[in-house]
Amino acid sequence: MGFLTIGLKLFPYIMTAIESIERCVKARSEDKENAAVAVVHSILQTVETGVDKDLLNDEDVNRATRDVMRAVVSLQNVISRKQS
Repeated sequence: MGFLTIGLKLFPYIMTAIESIERCVKARSEDKENAAVAVVHSILQTVETGVDKDLLNDEDVNRATRDVMRAVVSLQNVISRKQS
């Protein structure tokens, strides 16, 4: 299974993590992002075992995770503003 396939399968879990953190954590933006990254990292631990690769200690994976989360939150914010 390729990384793209794994990423697409994980996307619903990433979305759920972001939504849960947005609802439950009343902190500044950076703290919420860190909390969401922690949730996604716990998911990646499972994937890591399946693909036998060290994903959690990979700087590119960490950067990409944060980029995806920022993009999703940005999109959610734009949609929310347009619906107001």
